[in-house]
Amino acid sequence: MGIQRSACGLCAALLIAGASGQAVAQSYGNFVLGAGFTPDPQTARGRTGGATQANRFGPQCAGMIDSTPDHTIKVTSTLDLQLSVDSTTDSTLVVVGPAGVFCDDDSGGQLDARIDARLTPGEYAVYVGHLDTAGDYTLTLSEGAGPAAGTGGMYANFTLGAGFTPDPQVGTGTTGGGVAASTYGGHCTGMIDSTPDHRLTITSTVTLRLAVTSTTDSSLVVRGPGKVLCDDDSGGQLDAAVVDSFRPGEYEIYVGHLGQAGEYRLEISETR
Repeated sequence: MGIQRSACGLCAALLIAGASGQAVAQSYGNFVLGAGFTPDPQTARGRTGGATQANRFGPQCAGMIDSTPDHTIKVTSTLDLQLSVDSTTDSTLVVVGPAGVFCDDDSGGQLDARIDARLTPGEYAVYVGHLDTAGDYTLTLSEGAGPAAGTGGMYANFTLGAGFTPDPQVGTGTTGGGVAASTYGGHCTGMIDSTPDHRLTITSTVTLRLAVTSTTDSSLVVRGPGKVLCDDDSGGQLDAAVVDSFRPGEYEIYVGHLGQAGEYRLEISETR
Protein backbone atom coordinates (compact mmCIF):
# COMPACT_ATOMS: atom_id res chain seq x y z
CA MET A 1 0.00 0.00 0.00
CA GLY A 2 1.04 3.60 -0.57
CA ILE A 3 0.71 4.65 3.08
CA GLN A 4 1.98 3.06 6.25
CA ARG A 5 -0.61 1.34 8.38
CA SER A 6 -0.78 2.63 11.94
CA ALA A 7 -0.40 0.20 14.82
CA CYS A 8 -3.93 0.93 16.05
CA GLY A 9 -5.32 0.28 12.57
CA LEU A 10 -3.65 -3.12 12.33
CA CYS A 11 -4.72 -4.14 15.83
CA ALA A 12 -8.31 -2.97 15.66
CA ALA A 13 -10.59 -5.94 16.10
CA LEU A 14 -13.78 -3.89 15.85
CA LEU A 15 -14.90 -0.51 14.61
CA ILE A 16 -16.06 1.10 17.84
CA ALA A 17 -19.19 3.19 18.04
CA GLY A 18 -19.00 6.94 18.48
CA ALA A 19 -21.33 9.16 20.45
CA SER A 20 -23.61 9.47 17.44
CA GLY A 21 -24.20 5.70 17.32
CA GLN A 22 -22.35 5.46 14.00
CA ALA A 23 -19.20 3.37 13.75
CA VAL A 24 -16.00 5.44 13.78
CA ALA A 25 -13.90 4.91 10.65
CA GLN A 26 -10.42 3.59 11.39
CA SER A 27 -7.58 3.11 8.95
CA TYR A 28 -7.47 -0.54 7.85
CA GLY A 29 -9.93 -1.51 10.61
CA ASN A 30 -11.18 -5.07 11.00
CA PHE A 31 -14.74 -6.19 11.73
CA VAL A 32 -16.72 -8.76 13.70
CA LEU A 33 -20.24 -8.96 12.26
CA GLY A 34 -23.34 -11.12 12.46
CA ALA A 35 -26.99 -10.81 11.46
CA GLY A 36 -28.50 -7.67 13.01
CA PHE A 37 -25.11 -6.12 13.84
CA THR A 38 -24.96 -2.62 15.30
CA PRO A 39 -24.02 0.05 14.62
CA ASP A 40 -25.04 -0.20 10.98
CA PRO A 41 -23.29 0.95 8.80
CA GLN A 42 -19.71 0.35 9.84
CA THR A 43 -16.82 2.01 8.01
CA ALA A 44 -13.06 1.90 7.56
CA ARG A 45 -10.63 3.75 5.34
CA GLY A 46 -7.31 3.22 3.64
CA ARG A 47 -5.33 3.53 0.43
CA THR A 48 -6.23 1.49 -2.64
CA GLY A 49 -4.05 -1.00 -4.45
CA GLY A 50 -0.76 -2.76 -4.03
CA ALA A 51 1.79 -4.76 -5.96
CA THR A 52 -0.22 -7.90 -6.82
CA GLN A 53 -2.86 -8.63 -9.47
CA ALA A 54 -6.40 -9.22 -8.20
CA ASN A 55 -6.83 -11.92 -10.84
CA ARG A 56 -4.76 -14.26 -8.66
CA PHE A 57 -8.17 -14.96 -7.09
CA GLY A 58 -9.80 -15.61 -10.47
CA PRO A 59 -10.18 -14.07 -13.92
CA GLN A 60 -13.28 -12.19 -12.79
CA CYS A 61 -11.19 -10.06 -10.40
CA ALA A 62 -9.64 -6.84 -11.71
CA GLY A 63 -7.06 -4.29 -10.65
CA MET A 64 -4.04 -4.14 -8.40
CA ILE A 65 -4.35 -5.14 -4.74
CA ASP A 66 -2.08 -5.58 -1.75
CA SER A 67 -0.46 -8.94 -0.97
CA THR A 68 -2.21 -8.96 2.42
CA PRO A 69 -5.85 -8.04 3.20
CA ASP A 70 -6.73 -4.41 3.86
CA HIS A 71 -9.48 -5.58 6.22
CA THR A 72 -10.73 -8.83 7.71
CA ILE A 73 -14.32 -9.66 8.60
CA LYS A 74 -15.15 -12.33 11.16
CA VAL A 75 -18.73 -13.38 10.35
CA THR A 76 -20.44 -14.94 13.36
CA SER A 77 -23.79 -15.78 11.72
CA THR A 78 -25.03 -15.85 8.14
CA LEU A 79 -25.88 -12.38 6.88
CA ASP A 80 -26.49 -10.45 3.68
CA LEU A 81 -23.81 -7.78 3.55
CA GLN A 82 -23.27 -4.85 1.21
CA LEU A 83 -19.67 -3.65 0.92
CA SER A 84 -19.35 -0.25 -0.80
CA VAL A 85 -16.25 1.73 -1.72
CA ASP A 86 -16.14 5.52 -2.00
CA SER A 87 -12.75 6.57 -3.40
CA THR A 88 -10.72 9.16 -5.27
CA THR A 89 -9.83 6.68 -8.03
CA ASP A 90 -11.27 3.81 -10.13
CA SER A 91 -11.60 1.28 -7.32
CA THR A 92 -11.99 -2.49 -7.30
CA LEU A 93 -13.02 -4.84 -4.51
CA VAL A 94 -12.24 -8.47 -3.66
CA VAL A 95 -13.74 -10.50 -0.80
CA VAL A 96 -12.41 -14.02 -0.15
CA GLY A 97 -13.73 -16.47 2.42
CA PRO A 98 -15.86 -19.55 3.16
CA ALA A 99 -18.77 -18.37 0.96
CA GLY A 100 -16.50 -18.00 -2.07
CA VAL A 101 -14.69 -15.28 -4.00
CA PHE A 102 -16.58 -12.05 -4.72
CA CYS A 103 -15.14 -9.37 -7.01
CA ASP A 104 -16.36 -6.08 -8.47
CA ASP A 105 -15.21 -3.03 -10.37
CA ASP A 106 -17.90 -0.39 -11.03
CA SER A 107 -21.18 -1.54 -9.41
CA GLY A 108 -21.01 1.25 -6.82
CA GLY A 109 -21.22 3.97 -9.48
CA GLN A 110 -18.72 6.74 -10.30
CA LEU A 111 -16.05 4.09 -11.01
CA ASP A 112 -16.35 2.68 -7.49
CA ALA A 113 -16.89 -0.93 -6.44
CA ARG A 114 -19.73 -2.55 -4.52
CA ILE A 115 -20.46 -6.15 -3.58
CA ASP A 116 -23.72 -7.60 -2.26
CA ALA A 117 -22.99 -11.03 -0.80
CA ARG A 118 -24.51 -13.64 1.45
CA LEU A 119 -21.68 -14.48 3.87
CA THR A 120 -21.66 -17.65 5.93
CA PRO A 121 -19.77 -17.82 9.25
CA GLY A 122 -15.99 -17.67 9.08
CA GLU A 123 -13.08 -15.37 8.30
CA TYR A 124 -13.10 -13.17 5.18
CA ALA A 125 -10.26 -11.18 3.62
CA VAL A 126 -11.13 -7.84 1.98
CA TYR A 127 -8.88 -6.17 -0.59
CA VAL A 128 -9.56 -2.68 -2.00
CA GLY A 129 -7.71 -2.16 -5.27
CA HIS A 130 -7.55 0.18 -8.26
CA LEU A 131 -7.34 -0.07 -12.03
CA ASP A 132 -5.05 2.91 -12.62
CA THR A 133 -3.60 5.07 -9.87
CA ALA A 134 -3.80 4.75 -6.10
CA GLY A 135 -6.32 6.79 -4.14
CA ASP A 136 -7.86 7.16 -0.72
CA TYR A 137 -11.04 5.22 0.05
CA THR A 138 -13.76 4.70 2.60
CA LEU A 139 -15.26 1.21 2.87
CA THR A 140 -18.83 1.01 4.19
CA LEU A 141 -20.43 -2.23 5.41
CA SER A 142 -24.19 -2.42 5.80
CA GLU A 143 -26.64 -5.25 6.27
CA GLY A 144 -29.16 -5.36 3.45
CA ALA A 145 -31.28 -7.48 1.21
CA GLY A 146 -28.15 -9.03 -0.31
CA PRO A 147 -28.21 -10.78 -3.65
CA ALA A 148 -31.25 -12.49 -5.11
CA ALA A 149 -32.50 -15.36 -2.95
CA GLY A 150 -30.08 -18.23 -3.07
CA THR A 151 -27.38 -16.32 -4.93
CA GLY A 152 -24.05 -17.23 -3.43
CA GLY A 153 -22.00 -15.10 -5.82
CA MET A 154 -18.94 -15.82 -7.91
CA TYR A 155 -17.33 -19.17 -7.14
CA ALA A 156 -19.57 -19.59 -4.09
CA ASN A 157 -19.51 -22.74 -1.98
CA PHE A 158 -22.67 -24.48 -0.79
CA THR A 159 -23.82 -26.46 2.25
CA LEU A 160 -27.09 -28.26 1.48
CA GLY A 161 -29.34 -31.00 2.80
CA ALA A 162 -32.85 -32.29 2.14
CA GLY A 163 -35.40 -29.45 2.17
CA PHE A 164 -32.76 -26.70 1.90
CA THR A 165 -33.85 -23.10 1.42
CA PRO A 166 -33.72 -20.94 -0.54
CA ASP A 167 -34.16 -23.22 -3.53
CA PRO A 168 -32.53 -22.89 -6.02
CA GLN A 169 -29.06 -21.96 -4.84
CA VAL A 170 -27.03 -20.00 -7.39
CA GLY A 171 -23.34 -19.48 -8.13
CA THR A 172 -21.60 -17.71 -10.99
CA GLY A 173 -18.18 -17.61 -12.61
CA THR A 174 -16.13 -17.99 -15.78
CA THR A 175 -15.97 -21.38 -17.49
CA GLY A 176 -12.94 -23.52 -18.14
CA GLY A 177 -9.26 -23.66 -17.36
CA GLY A 178 -6.13 -25.48 -18.39
CA VAL A 179 -7.07 -29.08 -17.50
CA ALA A 180 -8.86 -31.60 -19.73
CA ALA A 181 -12.03 -32.83 -18.04
CA SER A 182 -11.27 -36.31 -19.42
CA THR A 183 -8.67 -36.50 -16.62
CA TYR A 184 -11.61 -37.63 -14.47
CA GLY A 185 -12.97 -40.15 -16.98
CA GLY A 186 -13.50 -40.72 -20.66
CA HIS A 187 -17.13 -39.61 -20.34
CA CYS A 188 -16.02 -36.09 -19.25
CA THR A 189 -15.52 -33.42 -21.91
CA GLY A 190 -14.19 -29.90 -22.21
CA MET A 191 -11.55 -27.87 -20.42
CA ILE A 192 -11.87 -27.18 -16.69
CA ASP A 193 -9.88 -25.42 -14.00
CA SER A 194 -7.26 -27.20 -11.91
CA THR A 195 -9.22 -26.37 -8.75
CA PRO A 196 -12.99 -26.59 -8.19
CA ASP A 197 -15.17 -23.63 -9.13
CA HIS A 198 -17.51 -24.53 -6.27
CA ARG A 199 -17.45 -26.89 -3.31
CA LEU A 200 -20.64 -28.63 -2.21
CA THR A 201 -21.09 -29.99 1.31
CA ILE A 202 -24.06 -32.37 1.63
CA THR A 203 -25.43 -32.75 5.16
CA SER A 204 -28.25 -35.24 4.45
CA THR A 205 -29.11 -37.36 1.44
CA VAL A 206 -30.78 -35.26 -1.24
CA THR A 207 -31.51 -35.52 -4.97
CA LEU A 208 -30.19 -32.50 -6.82
CA ARG A 209 -30.28 -31.01 -10.27
CA LEU A 210 -27.22 -28.92 -11.13
CA ALA A 211 -27.85 -26.87 -14.27
CA VAL A 212 -25.62 -24.40 -16.12
CA THR A 213 -26.68 -21.47 -18.27
CA SER A 214 -23.78 -19.77 -20.01
CA THR A 215 -22.53 -17.67 -22.89
CA THR A 216 -20.59 -20.61 -24.37
CA ASP A 217 -20.78 -24.39 -24.90
CA SER A 218 -20.49 -25.44 -21.28
CA SER A 219 -19.60 -28.74 -19.65
CA LEU A 220 -19.93 -29.91 -16.07
CA VAL A 221 -17.96 -32.21 -13.77
CA VAL A 222 -19.08 -33.15 -10.25
CA ARG A 223 -16.76 -35.30 -8.11
CA GLY A 224 -17.41 -36.71 -4.69
CA PRO A 225 -17.82 -39.87 -2.60
CA GLY A 226 -18.35 -42.79 -4.97
CA LYS A 227 -19.17 -40.76 -8.09
CA VAL A 228 -17.94 -38.70 -10.98
CA LEU A 229 -20.80 -37.02 -12.88
CA CYS A 230 -20.10 -35.37 -16.22
CA ASP A 231 -22.27 -33.71 -18.85
CA ASP A 232 -22.11 -31.56 -21.95
CA ASP A 233 -25.50 -30.58 -23.45
CA SER A 234 -28.27 -32.01 -21.22
CA GLY A 235 -29.25 -28.53 -20.02
CA GLY A 236 -30.23 -27.46 -23.54
CA GLN A 237 -28.78 -24.69 -25.73
CA LEU A 238 -25.31 -26.28 -25.46
CA ASP A 239 -25.41 -26.07 -21.68
CA ALA A 240 -24.75 -28.81 -19.13
CA ALA A 241 -26.93 -30.33 -16.40
CA VAL A 242 -26.82 -33.38 -14.12
CA VAL A 243 -29.41 -34.98 -11.82
CA ASP A 244 -28.39 -37.45 -9.13
CA SER A 245 -28.78 -38.48 -5.52
CA PHE A 246 -26.09 -37.12 -3.21
CA ARG A 247 -25.26 -38.69 0.12
CA PRO A 248 -23.50 -36.74 2.90
CA GLY A 249 -19.96 -35.71 2.07
CA GLU A 250 -17.79 -33.20 0.22
CA TYR A 251 -18.15 -32.67 -3.54
CA GLU A 252 -16.22 -30.64 -6.11
CA ILE A 253 -17.93 -28.82 -9.00
CA TYR A 254 -16.09 -27.80 -12.17
CA VAL A 255 -17.78 -25.74 -14.91
CA GLY A 256 -15.91 -26.11 -18.20
CA HIS A 257 -16.29 -25.32 -21.88
CA LEU A 258 -15.74 -27.02 -25.24
CA GLY A 259 -14.82 -23.91 -27.21
CA GLN A 260 -14.13 -20.50 -25.76
CA ALA A 261 -14.47 -19.34 -22.16
CA GLY A 262 -17.69 -17.65 -21.15
CA GLU A 263 -19.64 -16.46 -18.13
CA TYR A 264 -21.96 -18.94 -16.43
CA ARG A 265 -24.72 -19.25 -13.87
CA LEU A 266 -25.03 -22.51 -11.91
CA GLU A 267 -28.39 -23.35 -10.30
CA ILE A 268 -28.69 -26.15 -7.73
CA SER A 269 -32.24 -27.28 -6.95
CA GLU A 270 -33.79 -30.21 -5.11
CA THR A 271 -35.79 -32.72 -7.14
CA ARG A 272 -38.25 -35.29 -5.78
